[in-house]
Amino acid sequence: MTRLAASAPDVTAAWHTAVADLAALPLGEPPGPAAPIAGLPAYQEIFGRDTMTASWQAMLAGPTMLADSLRLAAAHLGRRVDNWRDEEPGKPLHQGRHGPLSVLGDNPFDAYYGDWSTGPDFLIFLAQYFAWTGDLDLVRELMPAARRVLTWIERYGDPDRDGFLEYASRSRAGLRNQGWKDSDSAVVDHAGRLVDTPLATSELQAYWYAALRHAAVLFAATGHPRASLGLLTRAAALRRRFQRAYWMPDEGCYAMALGPDKRQVRSVNSNDGQLLACGIVPARLAPTVARRLFAPDMFSGWGVRTLSSAHPAYNPFSYHRGSVWPVEAGTIGLGLARYGCRGELHRLAEATFSAAALFDGHRLPEVFGGLPRTGDHPYPGVYPDACSPQAWSASAPIALVQALLTLRPAASAGMVLVDPHLPPWLSQLRLEGVRIGRHTFDLAVRRRRGGRTSIGTRGDAVRVVRAPTRQALTARRHR
Repeated sequence: MTRLAASAPDVTAAWHTAVADLAALPLGEPPGPAAPIAGLPAYQEIFGRDTMTASWQAMLAGPTMLADSLRLAAAHLGRRVDNWRDEEPGKPLHQGRHGPLSVLGDNPFDAYYGDWSTGPDFLIFLAQYFAWTGDLDLVRELMPAARRVLTWIERYGDPDRDGFLEYASRSRAGLRNQGWKDSDSAVVDHAGRLVDTPLATSELQAYWYAALRHAAVLFAATGHPRASLGLLTRAAALRRRFQRAYWMPDEGCYAMALGPDKRQVRSVNSNDGQLLACGIVPARLAPTVARRLFAPDMFSGWGVRTLSSAHPAYNPFSYHRGSVWPVEAGTIGLGLARYGCRGELHRLAEATFSAAALFDGHRLPEVFGGLPRTGDHPYPGVYPDACSPQAWSASAPIALVQALLTLRPAASAGMVLVDPHLPPWLSQLRLEGVRIGRHTFDLAVRRRRGGRTSIGTRGDAVRVVRAPTRQALTARRHR
């Protein structure tokens, strides 16, 4: 895996622990032996979205995990309608447990499909893998699976045909919530009451938007330009619908979900960071969304809370109602970099690496408490049942380093785009063995006086082009 040395010891230590943990967590099963399990001790299994998300966030460290995670997901797509397992044809597997209760059929988790995010994730991450590697052979190999996933979303993902993805479990032993926040109590209204399903959570619409755009890349790369154009058109229409239905101008953020009555669930939460990462937020609104995420009720000082501390249902030690998830820091960091929100990105990176320093070996757990970072609370608190190591917590420091570099690969063009802006507490970063396509090179970034950065490379001939993102340029004009 790629090696890192940084002027900030906490960054170096967190990176070293992260890659060591990811190297120690492979499932070891064909056809994707390097795909990581979700975490220890509770999730020693295939866990669709966790496995793929960790592998995607860790691409700067190496591509093998994501290649195997995609192969594994493709091999376990649903084949029939099975209400007990929430299974449908073409739907990716959520988790496959080997525990005694699952094996005996007491629960459906030996092969359970109750998750709406894994399908869009498969399309996004396959295109992301192509961007990093240019491996058209694997893309062609997995395109039949990509088509099946796309068909599942189109046939089953929007049962009432209102233009948004919405979930509802059919299994009496299944998961109530099937977005990224999948605990039973995760989705609450402004008064703290549980919201009934079906639910159209905000992050699922962002995943679907990103999946349509990424699938367009896949179809174009495999010789189907007309299908590609159709997907881009659908993505643009979804973005417009989403803005009308979910934006809360009085809060400066987006609704958590649309409930069964199609009304906004007006709970301020961390999903907006994932909306930034997916690019569904208009650039003119991105600075407003970023500022809301880092208001005192949302940003604890150690990370972004899953639910605002001003909410009636807030609990800093709940699973999804006020705790802090390191995996979100990785995704939110990439979203902030996408829109050029550097101040917020630097605050998030400092918080995450400082939090890692509080745990043994700089190992970020699955989730930790949402207590504020003050003199009274010099520690965020430990979530009692958190896994450690957890694959998608290990991948978060890697994603944050990528975010600080604003690194975007374009392997098929033999180049990588960067726009590094290092914070004052991180004057130097050196990466050895970065892989873009078939090229391997070293990348050194140094913060100069006044905050400017210099870039140096060594190794294979890869064009490293310094360029801000299009969204960052647009957001800067509005800012």
